[in-house]
Amino acid sequence: MYKVLVTGGTGFLGKSVTRLLRNKDYMVETCSKSQGVDILDYEFFRDFVGNMEPDMIIHCAAHVGGIAYNALHPIEVFEDNVKIGINVIKAANEMGVKNLINVIPNCSYPGHLDEYEESKFWEGAIHESVLTYGLPRKMGWGLCFAYCQKNKNFKPVHLIFPNMYGPNDHFQIIRSHALGALIKKIVDAKDKNNDSVEIWGTGRPIREWIYVEDSAMAILKTIENFDNFEPNEIMNIGVTKGISVIDLANLIKEKVNWQGKFVLQTDKPDGAMKKVLIVNKMKEKLKWEPPTELEEGIEKTVKWYQENKHHYKDN
Repeated sequence: MYKVLVTGGTGFLGKSVTRLLRNKDYMVETCSKSQGVDILDYEFFRDFVGNMEPDMIIHCAAHVGGIAYNALHPIEVFEDNVKIGINVIKAANEMGVKNLINVIPNCSYPGHLDEYEESKFWEGAIHESVLTYGLPRKMGWGLCFAYCQKNKNFKPVHLIFPNMYGPNDHFQIIRSHALGALIKKIVDAKDKNNDSVEIWGTGRPIREWIYVEDSAMAILKTIENFDNFEPNEIMNIGVTKGISVIDLANLIKEKVNWQGKFVLQTDKPDGAMKKVLIVNKMKEKLKWEPPTELEEGIEKTVKWYQENKHHYKDN
C-alpha cells in the first residue's frame, strides 16, 4: 500500500488532505507539533520519517497567519518557515523518500504582478507585506533544486495555491486571512446586534479563494498524475477568478443575513492590489478544475462557523 506522510496533518489543509487520502485507501501518517512531532527538531523529525519509510511526503506544515499576524511576528514567521522547509526536504533526502509534494502560497510570486503564471515565478521581488512568509516558502523550491542536482531519485513537485477557506479555517482575527476574519466579524456582529463591522484597508484589493476540500482534491489528482511532472516542477492550483474584499464582505453579509454596514479602515495596509493565478497547466495535467463556486463554499463555511463558533472566543 502506498504510504504518505502529511506534515501539518492536524492543520487546516492537512486535515482535509488526510481525510481524503484515507478515504481513497492510502496509508496516511500525519505529524504536527500538537501530535508531539516538532519539525523544528531536525533529528527527531528525521528519525520519525525514517521509521515510517513513506513513499511520499505531502508538505502542508507552516507557521502561518494573515497580514496582521505576519506584521506582529515577522522574525518568528520567517525563521520557523525557513527551518521547517529545510528540515522536511533534508529529512526526505537523508531517509530516501523519493517523492515530495510541496505546498507554496501564491504570495511567493513577484509582488508587481496582477496575474501569476508559472513562467513568471522568478520575475521580481515578493510584495513587502508578505515577504516574511512568502520568501521562506519560496526558498523551499531553491533547496529542492539543489538536492535534485545531487539526488537524481528525488522528485519534488510544488503546488502554488491562492488563499484557502472552509471548515476548520483560522477564525481567530489575528491569525486569519480576510475571508475567515470577515465571517467571524459578521457572525459575531449579528449575534451581538452590532450595526457595523470594520474592514482593513480600502476594500479594493482583489483576491482569489479556493475551497479547502478542492485544494485537497488537487493534491490527490497530482498524486494520481505524478508521472506527468518533471522533478522540481511548479504548478498553480486555482480558480482564476478574484473578488474584491468589499464584494466578498457583502457576499458574506448576505449569507449571514446581517443588516449592518462596513467601516473601511483606510489607514490599514491593503497589501498587493490583485492576486489571481493562471491555471492552464493544472487543467492540462490534471484534467480537472476546482468544482466549488465561491458562493457555495462561503455558505458551507458560514454554517460551519456558526455551529463551531464557541471555539473562537477572541475579538
